[in-house]
Amino acid sequence: MRIKAKVATQQELDEGMQISTEAVVDVLWMDACFHMNVKELELVRIDDLLCPTHTFGKVVAQNENTLVVATNSSAANGIDLIAIPIKWIKSIMICVS
Repeated sequence: MRIKAKVATQQELDEGMQISTEAVVDVLWMDACFHMNVKELELVRIDDLLCPTHTFGKVVAQNENTLVVATNSSAANGIDLIAIPIKWIKSIMICVS
């Protein structure tokens, strides 16, 4: 079995790139973060307040706004899903066999 990998950007997804539901992905995306007891805020650095997040799993659905990844699948318990807004994705490693 040969595995092919491609790194795609959020821009490619914005342009309509579709990812096969056979693909396993590593998605790097920026998630919202909660910060407590902030004493000072530098407006030029507010993007640093976002949390870089990796999600690994199998693509199960996609539309123009959202990528849905199964992070766990079990015959006994069903599927654990995460829905990631396309606009929040920085890059995605797509692996297909």
